[in-house]
Amino acid sequence: MIWTSPAALFGLAAVAAPILIHLLVQRRAERLRFPTLRFLAPTRLARARRRLLDDAPLLAVRASMLALAAVALAGPILATASRRDAWSRRIVRAVVVDGAAGAPAPSSDAAVHEVREFRGPSLADGIRRAVAWLDHAPPAKRELLVVSPLPIGAITAADVARVPAGIGVTFERSGRLPAQRTVALDSVRTAAGTIARTVTLDGDRTSVRESASGNMALPIEIAAPPAARPVVDAALEAVLSRRIPMAAAGRRVRMVIGEAPPTAAEPIREPWMADAVARLTRDADLRDAASRAGAPASGSISTRAPWILVAGDATGRPLVAAAAASGALVVVSGAPAPSIVTPILLRAAANAVAPGASVGEAEVVPIPDAQLRAWTRPAAQPSPRTAPGESDDRRWLWLIVLGLFGIEEWMRRRLRAGSSATTATEAARVA
Repeated sequence: MIWTSPAALFGLAAVAAPILIHLLVQRRAERLRFPTLRFLAPTRLARARRRLLDDAPLLAVRASMLALAAVALAGPILATASRRDAWSRRIVRAVVVDGAAGAPAPSSDAAVHEVREFRGPSLADGIRRAVAWLDHAPPAKRELLVVSPLPIGAITAADVARVPAGIGVTFERSGRLPAQRTVALDSVRTAAGTIARTVTLDGDRTSVRESASGNMALPIEIAAPPAARPVVDAALEAVLSRRIPMAAAGRRVRMVIGEAPPTAAEPIREPWMADAVARLTRDADLRDAASRAGAPASGSISTRAPWILVAGDATGRPLVAAAAASGALVVVSGAPAPSIVTPILLRAAANAVAPGASVGEAEVVPIPDAQLRAWTRPAAQPSPRTAPGESDDRRWLWLIVLGLFGIEEWMRRRLRAGSSATTATEAARVA
């Protein structure tokens, strides 16, 4: 037995209502004058309390009506053998389709109860949304079908592991991968200038081509006091020697080192700024360097709005904070300029505003069939579960409740008729 709305079972407490009514409501006795009792001296009336329930059958019917109504509201589903067999013979299928793949072939399987297609920026995103939909599907064998050319990197073992064990997983290759593909990577900035890069994927071979692309401005503007400027310039040269990615168009960072932060700071509202701050806070090297830094050299770093804490020192005091000002992302560092925090923060800021282009989507080598077979698994037998639209057995309970309503009405009429007949008989006897 499973329940679609188990919270309704609290309504069973209403069964106590008719019992309390039968205990508390007292019937008033009718006064009958007997001529032969007029000469008896009156006595004080003794208070009597009823301790027995009157009309026990009627009380049982009323209590049963309330109990069955509460159970019906809870929506019981009786998992009978026939119902389990019906669940095991139907299939609910989620189809995740790659943007490069064509439409999947229509299924001719009569057992397919429901099918929904999911397309997204990546197969991992489509699988996540498909699993969420299957979690709320009606009881049935649940299947996940991935339709894609299935290049290497399009789906990983971690993506398959996130699919619950009861859901079957199958793969269908659709579309063809090109034999060769060339894509542009993010440009990088060095001490000598800007370098444009392209990568060519040719079967299982990968080649990268670099070419000078002028001397584009750095994506980071640094503000520092004159005394600290030579140290900051040396830190920047060290970072450029390892190459830093160029920022996407329209993204600017103003780094403040050893100076007072701008008073015109604003809350961060641009999505790219929020994403950049999130990348900075997740940078493991920056967190480690900040935890080993000493006390802030430029006074107290504020974390009050609109400033957002990026990293703290070993004692937990704010060391790096970020906000927005004049369309740029402002990052304030309280660490001394010669600190290791300075070059690591410069590199982390450059990485945070880079487009982050990846060659994974341009892969031309497919995932081996042996790997796909290892990830493939059948759907498990469905277990009793609730789902929107699944029929329950409450209608039969409501029919019983309606029948008890009729029985209760018949019993009350019979009791009224019997009470009237008894009163008439007593009145005739007295007369």
